[in-house]
Amino acid sequence: MRPDQKRHAKQQLEQILLNAINSGDPTDVTTEMVEEVRQRLRRRAAQHKPDRR
Repeated sequence: MRPDQKRHAKQQLEQILLNAINSGDPTDVTTEMVEEVRQRLRRRAAQHKPDRR
């Protein structure tokens, strides 16, 4: 990746994050919510794992 592409990608990411921060009222995140997201991600990852035969 060229330096100008990397800089542009970083600027885009920063803008996306700022938009997310300013998108509404904050929400409290519980331990249960985090665990639920982890479980969903693990299930998704397991579905995309190549078959090792």
